Amino acid sequence: WKTWEGAGERFERWVEGKTGQPLVDANMRELKLTGFMSNRGRQNVASYLTQDLNVDWRLGAAYFEEVLIDHEVTANWGNWNAAAGVTGGRVNRFNILKQSKDYDEKGDY
Repeated sequence: WKTWEGAGERFERWVEGKTGQPLVDANMRELKLTGFMSNRGRQNVASYLTQDLNVDWRLGAAYFEEVLIDHEVTANWGNWNAAAGVTGGRVNRFNILKQSKDYDEKGDY
């Protein structure tokens, strides 16, 4: 069993878009300002929160439920469950530096 971090500084920095990872931070700031985030962005920030920051995935799912304008309960919680690797299947951990290079090489986003 994995032991998760609860709500605290790591989670708050993630919510505010102040993690120090430009791609994660840009996605989180967009979400906060617009209520929207691309599917790729959602996968990246979920992976980062759960796999890199080790914060409880349920906090991320609840936050998305609160702010996403296109929130759908089963898709949201199912996707967060998968991102956290608690399904018993493959854990899809995103390499944030590689994702940044692949999707925002110049850091324009």
